[in-house]
Amino acid sequence: MKQKVKNGLASMIFLLGMAVCLPLSALAAEEEKTPAPVYASDFLKSLEINGELRLRYEYAEKDVPDEDATDRLRTKFLMGMKWNNPDENWKIAAGLATGGLDGTSTNDTWSEEQIFETGDIRLDYAYAEHKMDKFKVLAGQHKNPYETSWALWDSDLRPAGFSGTADFEPFFVTTGWYQVRYADKDISQMEAIQAGVKMDMVTAALAFYNYHQVDDYIDYEALGLDSDYNYEIIDFYTGGSIETDFAKFSPYAQIFYNVGASGEEGQSIQGGDLDPEEENLGWVLGLDTKVNKVKFGLAYAEIGADSVQQGMKDSDFGGSLNSTDVKGFKVGLSYALTKHCSVGTTAYLYEPIERDLDQDAKTYHVDMTYKF
Repeated sequence: MKQKVKNGLASMIFLLGMAVCLPLSALAAEEEKTPAPVYASDFLKSLEINGELRLRYEYAEKDVPDEDATDRLRTKFLMGMKWNNPDENWKIAAGLATGGLDGTSTNDTWSEEQIFETGDIRLDYAYAEHKMDKFKVLAGQHKNPYETSWALWDSDLRPAGFSGTADFEPFFVTTGWYQVRYADKDISQMEAIQAGVKMDMVTAALAFYNYHQVDDYIDYEALGLDSDYNYEIIDFYTGGSIETDFAKFSPYAQIFYNVGASGEEGQSIQGGDLDPEEENLGWVLGLDTKVNKVKFGLAYAEIGADSVQQGMKDSDFGGSLNSTDVKGFKVGLSYALTKHCSVGTTAYLYEPIERDLDQDAKTYHVDMTYKF
């Protein structure tokens, strides 16, 4: 079965390349056998660069006796580059970011292991973008193309694979195939599809995320999971934008349900006596408000133990309680000092939903952010 999947994938990639590249080459008027040289001046005119520097103080406590709270300073640095080739109708984009292997964090902790140690810079994303009329194809590791909130997808997470979008305003469809993990000499993959409507004041979308070979990187036996346990997530997201003379309001809501969470009591990813077939729902309801230079956000979320992959949701909300089976609030406030510089604070206040843990975890961030 796995060999058939691999053969099918290879064929899909080959056909995708033929479908994208051959029409573009046929449209090219030049008949030269070698590509024309790219001069530095032309390259720089077509190059877009942007980035972000964030300095953060973090304080986090698990509410566990005799355990010290986390107290640290961190840096987040991002730099993105995009080169546009309008003659051939494609773009190349790449980004650099601080952080380690964790796909849900681009933070670098100051002097974590050595005195005044240097930080790490890694490849955040790198992809090619082809656009043909109302259709767009992304190939490589890229930013999340799906309409979603932080409750299901961490904003730092970059899916690696192929995405395709079709935009027939106000309707749209996004689909993709991704290599979630490479483990045990095999590809653990995910297919996704989302269809929705996007208008000036509201966006609504229904999605399905289907994972394969999850047992290649999650130890089912050690965790006591049912052999049929999987992640097959149905997701509905909606968000709005309402502008008045004095403020902008951006409400959002999302609900997701993992139909693949099979098993009996005690076979949840969180163990204990939790039943995965009863802990497979997650949802969030939030409102972001902007008044002049001030932004304020408030959200409440409940993330069932088996509703989402722990390594994909927001890493701050629930991070001190093993990520899922958590409920609570996210509260944020920021002020724009200048057009590209702001100061802000965020609080995550949460507790377990079903686990018998007497813990009220808290995480606080104070950020100074520069964008360019």
